[in-house]
Amino acid sequence: MAHEQVDITSIKLLGGHRVELTFDDGAQCQRDLRHLLTGPVFEAICTDPAEFAKVAVDPDLGVLCWPNGADIDAELLRYDDLWGSAAGLAPSA
Repeated sequence: MAHEQVDITSIKLLGGHRVELTFDDGAQCQRDLRHLLTGPVFEAICTDPAEFAKVAVDPDLGVLCWPNGADIDAELLRYDDLWGSAAGLAPSA
């Protein structure tokens, strides 16, 4: 399924690895990013709350990013089917 390209316009930290996101199409959602924070680039981000809290929206790309260069794509976070696949969730019927 093809999706429209979207940009993240704002992020709010909710505690733990949870965030509330707003997109340029007006959609909002809450996501727990914990399961995406794998691999060496995310090690400190996943284990250190202060590092996780450095998350921001890249104003040019509209993605979540951290100072160490790690980022997460906006479409993955916006669309439930992409999110479900990334999160290992069964698709809803």
